Amino acid sequence: MTRTRMTYHLAYLDLRARGEPVRWILRALDVPFTEERIDLLENWIGRKHEFEWGRVPVLVCEGQQLHQTTTICRYLGEKHHLASTDIWKAALQQEVVEAFHDASAHVAFTFFARMRQDKVQQQFMWEKVKTRLPELVQILEARITDQGWIRSCKMTWVDVFVAAYLDLYKDYLPGLLDSFPKSKELMDRVKALPSIKAWIEKRPNWHKFEEPQGLV
Repeated sequence: MTRTRMTYHLAYLDLRARGEPVRWILRALDVPFTEERIDLLENWIGRKHEFEWGRVPVLVCEGQQLHQTTTICRYLGEKHHLASTDIWKAALQQEVVEAFHDASAHVAFTFFARMRQDKVQQQFMWEKVKTRLPELVQILEARITDQGWIRSCKMTWVDVFVAAYLDLYKDYLPGLLDSFPKSKELMDRVKALPSIKAWIEKRPNWHKFEEPQGLV
């Protein structure tokens, strides 16, 4: 008897943001999935009640909702054998994941301030972003092994996750990776995966909420 291959459904806003690491990992794993992109400005408020925690991204697996970006990505990595089996090493990798994910909050607050046309708050949050992102990449640089992966001799979901965020952050802060060759090489290696390369070539343009142009 042939078992039907699991198909995932991803629900997220029509942004890159916190949904992009999930999209990249699903593609790196080459697993079938569908995606629903919810209009942030027109439909999101009316749809929040559909999700148990009132937040997205949400991955639907066999009819059940799984919430939170890092939880989703870790589940996919472990489920499909793209994760470290060493518990301590996995914990050290996840330090990096959580640090980069935390930084996304500073970026989001900058966007919200821009949308409200609050120039003072926007500049305040942007200064935090400009300070924090280079700090994170400097720490990351020291955690990339001679094989080119984060705390590992082979690629894991953590590398794909971080590469997706680096791909976003480099456009917000041009020159971010200039002094960090290992981090840039890591991002480029992940982006060169055929499935991710194909996604980058066809993905929608920046949503006006998160576009880098005019951010500062």
